[in-house]
Amino acid sequence: MTFFSTPMARQFVGFDSLFDELNSLADRKESNYPAYNIAKDDDEHYRIELALAGFSSDEITIQTEKGILTIEANKAEERGNYIHQGIAKRGFSKMFRLAEYMKVDDAQFVDGILTVFLHREVPEADRPQQISINANPKKLVKAA
Repeated sequence: MTFFSTPMARQFVGFDSLFDELNSLADRKESNYPAYNIAKDDDEHYRIELALAGFSSDEITIQTEKGILTIEANKAEERGNYIHQGIAKRGFSKMFRLAEYMKVDDAQFVDGILTVFLHREVPEADRPQQISINANPKKLVKAA
């Protein structure tokens, strides 16, 4: 259980698992392979770009499940007579936690760069609604 002493943190009720997860993420060591960018195009659209030199599109799988975007690739071992082999072609699994209402639109693989396009799709019921103020007050009917 996490105890919060700051006044701001005490205002977040029911978020203890989020704070515990943030603490565990701080201790986690993540591989920096493959290199990637996360870009925000506007308030609703994002993209993730991964540098995947040496892979082909049929060696890459992308899936989402329970708010986790997983990108994996496996390459069959190549045997060759290399003097120097600096292009990493090892398999990997990269996971990205998606915010609520994030949806994957498309994925493109061009010139060794995999780009996954995402957008935030907030349902109409969860969007802010403007409440109009009525100038004519309703009369309360008293029960007898």
